[in-house]
Amino acid sequence: MFGLTVEDWAQMLGAAERGEGPELDWGLLQQKADLVARVQRASDEELVCAREVLVGLRMFHGLYVLRGLLLPDTPAQAALWQRIDDLGMFPFLDHVIAIDPSPRQFAEPLAIFLEPFLDNLDEALMEQFAQDPDVFSIPGDEMGAAVGFGKRLNVSIVRQN
Repeated sequence: MFGLTVEDWAQMLGAAERGEGPELDWGLLQQKADLVARVQRASDEELVCAREVLVGLRMFHGLYVLRGLLLPDTPAQAALWQRIDDLGMFPFLDHVIAIDPSPRQFAEPLAIFLEPFLDNLDEALMEQFAQDPDVFSIPGDEMGAAVGFGKRLNVSIVRQN
């Protein structure tokens, strides 16, 4: 990230923990961290891709957050959550994705989502989603996703109260 290797980050963070100055050139990090300049340098195609990744990952983040609010579990949701957990990405997504962003809150993640590894995360989750797109279908429930899922959600809420 920001053009630094894992070793660069480990060295830099270790030096900070010891109270030492970094041996790395901070100029590169400062240049990469300048979000306005980064967006200004991006092509229209890169900005459109970053916006699509941000919007797509907001959906997956929202589903994951609902899990914590006792959303009834379905196999499709569990598979999506497992993919996010396997990659250890929820804390990162939770940090950069706002549920109802203001224009400024949208612009900052947009700049962050120019990073290629986030495009890869979005692709991995979309592939998982494509395997079972009916994320609200409970196996063996003949009532259908809207009625059966809603009924189970209602039961979960009542049990919590």
